[in-house]
Amino acid sequence: MAEESLAEDVEPGSKAIVIVGLAPTFQAFGLVLDFLSESDPFGSFEVSSLAPVIRRQLQDGHNLAAMQGDRMVGYAGWLHTTAETGNEWSENRAILTPLPADQSDAAALTIFVSSDKSATQRLIRGARETNKGRRVFFKRGYDGTLKKSRKSTVLNFSAPEQHQ
Repeated sequence: MAEESLAEDVEPGSKAIVIVGLAPTFQAFGLVLDFLSESDPFGSFEVSSLAPVIRRQLQDGHNLAAMQGDRMVGYAGWLHTTAETGNEWSENRAILTPLPADQSDAAALTIFVSSDKSATQRLIRGARETNKGRRVFFKRGYDGTLKKSRKSTVLNFSAPEQHQ
């Protein structure tokens, strides 16, 4: 199921949380849909609107999962876009359409759920590291309500000495 682990090796049966990129398999697809079905706000979404998004994130490798043994405790999924579209999307003025990596300069974190606080930062950090050099856009929503946040975008620099 896991494409690559972004964590250190973990003893079998351990309760440690491991961050992995999921492969485009039916098992991963079902695991993500099952996890999201029990999470707000995604549990109230129609499968026909959520399934193609998850399928695309898995196919493109634009996802990370927080796994605790065989149980998912977090999921982050994104798509590549342009900074202009990302800005408009974060202000509810545009609908995102995925772009190939060579035609994009940004990523939009479209699905994020974590039921374990210790996994939240690790998933966000992993998504940022995976999208180095791209501006990453996100919206913060809790219990199905969009919240105004102090940030809705971050720029990930490739060079470690640069900071925003």
